[in-house]
Amino acid sequence: MATVQQPVPVGAVRPNDHLCFVFGDERERAAVTTAFVRDGVQCHDKVIYIAEDDGPAPVRVRGTLTGAGIDVDGLVASGQLLILPADLVYMIDGYFDIDRTVAMMDGLIEQTAAEGYRLLRVTGETGWVPRHGIAMQQIVAYEQAVSPLAVGGKVLALCQYDHRAFAAADMAVVDAAHNGRAAENAQFEDGELVIRRRGGATPGLGLSGAVGDGGHSPLAQALKAALADGADLEEDLHVDMSGLDFIDLEGLRLLMATRQDLSDGRSLHLERPAAHVRRVIRMAGWDTADSFRSTAPDFRHQVCVYGSDQEFLAMALPFVEEGFRRGEPVLAATTSANLELLSEALGDRADRLDFAETAYFGRRPPQRVAAFERYWRHTAAHAGGAANGTGPRHVRIIAEPVWAGRSRAEAAAWKQMESQLNALLTDTNIWMICPYDARVAGPDVLADALRTHPQRIDGTRITASDDYLEPVHFRAQSPAAAPLEPPPARAARLSWSSPAPSSAELRGFVADHATSLGLERERAELLVLAVAEVARLLAHAAAEAEGFPFSNGSVAIWSQARTVSVELTQPGPRPADTALDDPTLGYRLPRPDGPQPGEGLWLARQICESVEVRTSDTGCTVRMELAGARAEELRQREVPFPS
Repeated sequence: MATVQQPVPVGAVRPNDHLCFVFGDERERAAVTTAFVRDGVQCHDKVIYIAEDDGPAPVRVRGTLTGAGIDVDGLVASGQLLILPADLVYMIDGYFDIDRTVAMMDGLIEQTAAEGYRLLRVTGETGWVPRHGIAMQQIVAYEQAVSPLAVGGKVLALCQYDHRAFAAADMAVVDAAHNGRAAENAQFEDGELVIRRRGGATPGLGLSGAVGDGGHSPLAQALKAALADGADLEEDLHVDMSGLDFIDLEGLRLLMATRQDLSDGRSLHLERPAAHVRRVIRMAGWDTADSFRSTAPDFRHQVCVYGSDQEFLAMALPFVEEGFRRGEPVLAATTSANLELLSEALGDRADRLDFAETAYFGRRPPQRVAAFERYWRHTAAHAGGAANGTGPRHVRIIAEPVWAGRSRAEAAAWKQMESQLNALLTDTNIWMICPYDARVAGPDVLADALRTHPQRIDGTRITASDDYLEPVHFRAQSPAAAPLEPPPARAARLSWSSPAPSSAELRGFVADHATSLGLERERAELLVLAVAEVARLLAHAAAEAEGFPFSNGSVAIWSQARTVSVELTQPGPRPADTALDDPTLGYRLPRPDGPQPGEGLWLARQICESVEVRTSDTGCTVRMELAGARAEELRQREVPFPS
């Protein structure tokens, strides 16, 4: 099978090129052919446009070129532009003669040189081929015979093929008979991002390079234009992401928001995204079109302290059974022993229960919060409205934390998460009961459980928790985070003297060092994305600090104990409580309908094993740690960082 080369933008075609142009609609054909003709006129080429018939096609061609601002009448009068029907070029006397047509083209090349033009520029439509019943073998033989004429810089040929009129197998042999394909010029190009329109069987956009801050507006405009162009034809929109080296969270949001905006039956297809991009889409819950907010928010957060299997079942079984009766989704994320108890008690009804081993339902607090919200969003469509007039329906979750084997720092993080849920999930209709096994959890854990849950449930009896503290007050009573140890002397460093670093330089720096420290490609790409998002968050905070003299920001990266650590430091004033001091910052799932504060921190928390934020009167530091199997081995060998 012939290999299709990377398409050449029509503005980049050169003498000796004999290219095919495969298109799927008139907009795409017009964009390429008008650029081809206009460039030829400006380069002082003689231009021949061969239309597919002697009836409406030449009129269409004239109208298209004129509409693009090309002086068709003047150029035709001067002889620089010829618009000819296919029958006068290919089908003289009613039949297709390859040798005769090649000889005619050879004569036109000589005539063009005699008239003083730079070269002959020819583009021909091929709609006449199926209309006259010409075999594809004849067309391929002609294309092969005419190709030698392109040698010597005297001709430039663009052969147009409407993919709707030819079989896919035909296009493969057509490709082999040309030295490449032509494509529409880039819709946007700035040295970092290239956006091209794409036609054919999967019309849409092709993206290559990197989508960062400078690419958001062009991408939004390109998506809007592509959607408008395909509306009349009711075509789905395809976005080829195979050429992207990087896309940030805001770029992905634009794609997801476009998908949600398609209310006319069309779909958005993301083609060939990188593995780490697919993972981010799943983490954000953007792989479905579920709602992001409840129409009847009613978040309930209760604690159940139990000391026996019977006490656990006295709470869990009625809670689950009532959910079944009301047609509500029910998830049990608890221990394997409790799942077995509940399954036996439910009997044949157990298959109606969603269940998860709690140790694997969000390994770390940020992942746990995301798992709760993703489950709610995936099931909320079936739990909205009222149920037989008995009040709002809920998405029910039994969510048992895991305390065995937790370090003090890990236990503190889980307690903070339990408190923060009261602020994070207020726009949902989740009814969550958190069982605490008094046989396993220590006295401090049980005491804090009553401080982090507004209500307590024993069996079916619900009472207010007198010890409950609002999240802001619970956080104020927790021990202050210890200062971070400075990065080791061996850490590689990059600094910048503007509020924001160069995005490309920062990404390249982190990617190179992460790879040298042993991170596999996908994990290194995820770390690059996390660092870029946090750097953007810090830069915005610094930019909003009016009247504060800016000093250099920096990033350091090093390995230790089989982890790769990255520390970003942004000098500046202490962030406001609503920004980086907000304890819930970086825990909410991103919304496709608009950015929320701290989403870069959310992504970092999902990707990294540890994310620590320290704020002071002089600025902010964010440290991220990502496990890397070879990091410690490389460090011990003292493998140098690349310069």
